[in-house]
Amino acid sequence: MGTVNHIRLRPVIQVLLVALLVAGSVRAEGVGESRVRKDLARFIRARMADTSATIEIPRLAVFSVDRKRHPGALRTEFSSNSKTPYSGRVSVTVSLFAGGELIKKSVISPYIKTMAPAVVAGHDLRRGDVLAADDLMIVDRDEGRMPNDTIGEISQAIGLRMKRSVREGAVLRQNQVEGVPVVERGERVTLILRSGLIEIQAIGRSQEAGVAGDWIRVVNLDSKREISGRVDRNGLVHVAF
Repeated sequence: MGTVNHIRLRPVIQVLLVALLVAGSVRAEGVGESRVRKDLARFIRARMADTSATIEIPRLAVFSVDRKRHPGALRTEFSSNSKTPYSGRVSVTVSLFAGGELIKKSVISPYIKTMAPAVVAGHDLRRGDVLAADDLMIVDRDEGRMPNDTIGEISQAIGLRMKRSVREGAVLRQNQVEGVPVVERGERVTLILRSGLIEIQAIGRSQEAGVAGDWIRVVNLDSKREISGRVDRNGLVHVAF
């Protein structure tokens, strides 16, 4: 009976031994990855403009180390051609040494996530809507994934007109808005011709729309000549002799 029990227990003991060996192997393999992750984060943070940014490092399983084969002290080295200060996606060559021997080398692509304010639509906005403060919200978004022409302050968008419709929560961009024209294309306008103390007024027709400060083409209805003039906030077009 005792012999039978001994035979039955042997497979169980073997399974337990294998489990212990695997567990030990997993712990050993994690040493290299943990070391690289910690040192890589330090390397990147020293080259960031915003040290409060989040560093997203991918899995580093390639740096798993069999400590029985490589028992020496672990050391890391890093090099990168990415532009400093780091932001967004960067590329870093990582070398892992054990006891002076290079045992692993790989290129890793961490991501530096920096948050920045962005103006977003507070509700669905339609083409032609003139923006007011109630239409907009300011939120923090990942700067590296925002378009270069993202509007960063609500004051920069108030009074502008939507060139196209956008959904609630969408980041507003400069190319989606425009100033509200004070002169529309084809509109009759007053032309102001001034030289020193002399001022002459004439009637013209705008060839294009314009906001205050824009230079637009207009036709003098008396002379039938096309000239250019600058629109003021009252819709007058100032031209030169």
